[in-house]
Amino acid sequence: MSAPVPAYPVVYVDVAPDGSAHVNVAGRHEHFDAATSDVTRRAVTAYATAVAAELHRPLRMQITDPDGKWLVAVHPNGTVTDLAEPAEKGRRPRRQAVTVPATAAAPDRGVIGPPPITTPAPAVYQPPARPAEPIAPPPTPVDPDLEHTRLVQRSTPRRPAAPTATLRFSTGDVARVSGAALIGRRPAADVGEDVDLLVSVDDGSRMLSRTHLRIEWHDGALWATDRASSNGTTIERPGTATMELTPWQPLQLHDQDIAVIGDVRLTVSLVNDDQGVSPR
Repeated sequence: MSAPVPAYPVVYVDVAPDGSAHVNVAGRHEHFDAATSDVTRRAVTAYATAVAAELHRPLRMQITDPDGKWLVAVHPNGTVTDLAEPAEKGRRPRRQAVTVPATAAAPDRGVIGPPPITTPAPAVYQPPARPAEPIAPPPTPVDPDLEHTRLVQRSTPRRPAAPTATLRFSTGDVARVSGAALIGRRPAADVGEDVDLLVSVDDGSRMLSRTHLRIEWHDGALWATDRASSNGTTIERPGTATMELTPWQPLQLHDQDIAVIGDVRLTVSLVNDDQGVSPR
């Protein structure tokens, strides 16, 4: 099971018709002089490989040239693999809020989420009156052999439900993740980053970063990635020593793991809606 390629940083490469290229990765810019397409491709790939080796993990590279746009993953060993093209306009992620009390933990308020929005019912379209249909002729007699024919409805196999992770915060709040979620004081997704849920933690101690932690499902497993937060993220797992997350390095989560972010502790529960068991 391969770890997901983090959404940030991205090596953005713009190739001009003359073969020159401009590279931007996290505000660090490089320029490559005009050359043949093969030479330019090898040069920018070598540059991205050096960045991946510096981070000790694969990263994304988006190449825009006169022929189109390409999204690939570049690994520290120089291997390049294709990635799906990012959507031009991603959907807006849902927002949830978690409040950290000054003293005792707040009572369980249930699943976090915005209040329901009441939308007025749309007006019903009334089609114009149609003239009366002519009386149909009597039906044709049915062949007696067909009267004993029975139609059997075939059942459609049930599609397995998407796995869901339940995050229980020390405040008593609960969030459920079936895709990708960002957690922090005021989390925000990067350009091209696919996120389903934003969980805002009102941290009075100011120990949480604006975007502190990413939790996501990938290949049937749940992963946690520290987003280079100021105070870091630790994982407490029953029976093992406490683990400190390396920034931008995904770690697979297990059922009942506890992520500690600032003064907040969140317990991870893995749920399989079909069988009621926790996937490992």
